[in-house]
Formats: sequence, C-alpha cells, structure tokens
Amino acid sequence: MNSILVLIMLVISFNKPSIEGKWKMNRSEAFEKILTSNNFQMQDEQQQKALAETFNKILDGYYYDFRKDTVYFTDFKNYELVELKGIYWIDADTLIIGQFDKIKVQKYLISKINEKELHLKLIDPKGAVLDMRWMFKRE
Repeated sequence: MNSILVLIMLVISFNKPSIEGKWKMNRSEAFEKILTSNNFQMQDEQQQKALAETFNKILDGYYYDFRKDTVYFTDFKNYELVELKGIYWIDADTLIIGQFDKIKVQKYLISKINEKELHLKLIDPKGAVLDMRWMFKRE
C-alpha cells in the first residue's frame, strides 16, 4: 500500500506547475484598492495623476525571473525600479526569497499557480498573510 501512495505523490509532484521562468506583474489588488478609495478620490488631480503614474510604472516593470535556485527581480525603491538578485525556495505553498545584499528573507503565499498565472500574497514578518494579491503572467 505504501508504494501506491508514493507513486501517487510522485505523479502529483510531477504535474505541479513549475515556478521557473519569467513572470511579469499584470495586476495588484492593493493598487486597485488605493485607486478606488475615498482618500484617493479626495486628492487633487495632480496627486492622483502622480500616484497613478507610479503604479503604472511599477506594473510595467515589475517581474520575477526564477532560474533554478536563483531569482532576478525588480523592486520599487526611492521612486525608481531597481533590479535585484537573490536565492529562492518553496516550502509547501510558501515562496521564500532571500535578497543577496540583505540578511532577511521575504515570504509570499502562492495562492495560485498554473502554466500562465502566478498569484502571490505577501506574508508580513509576524507571519500574517496580507489579503491583497499580486498577479503575474508568464512571459
């Protein structure tokens, strides 16, 4: 009976989509929530335009490129997109990224993955999963 269970587990693991490849952000529920909030609507037109342009800049340039155990990715720092490199691994449904120039790691819950889509939810340092998804399409 154990050999059948092992075989089933192997089949499931082989059919699981791989995260390897390049994923470009195409949607952020956090950005959408901000842009439709009352606080945003109360800002003057110039402030609204600046924030919308910032979000568009992030969406246009934000990606993860997973190769074996290394990840190349972008982050938004000081109003600019910067390219970074790190190491990653997956533990069950959690993606863990360690940036090479930092001692800490960032964790994400993989809420969806298939051949075309990857949805991530940020996990804060205390372990709470944030509600908003970042959605990526495979390039």
